[in-house]
Amino acid sequence: MTKTPVAALLVVGVLLGGCYPLRGMRAVPVEQVSVSAPADQAAVVFMRWTGGSISTSLFELHGPQDRFIGILVADSRMVYVAAPGRTRFMLVGQSANFMDADLVAGKTYHVGIVLGSLGERQFVFRPLRPDDLYQRDVKRCADSCTWVANTERSEAWARTQWSSIQRKKERYLPGWEGRTDRPALLATDGR
Repeated sequence: MTKTPVAALLVVGVLLGGCYPLRGMRAVPVEQVSVSAPADQAAVVFMRWTGGSISTSLFELHGPQDRFIGILVADSRMVYVAAPGRTRFMLVGQSANFMDADLVAGKTYHVGIVLGSLGERQFVFRPLRPDDLYQRDVKRCADSCTWVANTERSEAWARTQWSSIQRKKERYLPGWEGRTDRPALLATDGR
């Protein structure tokens, strides 16, 4: 008689545990994902192949309101459709990092989310040039990283964390803008 409740708890625990690693995002079957940009939009594929238990959230800083893109964990990726032209992306984990982009309609761009230089525990953007797509880590992620998409749970997380996210933006953006080695996604990086 006690086996049934214990077994039920184990099943519930496995199901809930399986949702936790994606931090509210849902896995999307590869056959349901299109990385082709619509003719009047640009597509950006964000890929995170590096480990660590810290989740990273992505935002587009364009216009009067920042836009939540989604949350990436180790071995996950997502595609984001954006308006062509100049924009800025923000990556938030323990700190905030930024990347400018010049997007062309009908093109698809790729960006790595990687750990910063040696000794840093923060994640940074790594714009991927066309030749970078053949590097070992990038190819492995392109072949096996889980595609993810937002859910109401991830959207709700962004809403409840909005003031904390804005504080990180205000704290880290001025220092980033003062750098001469700012990462940028170039119009020519699209395919």
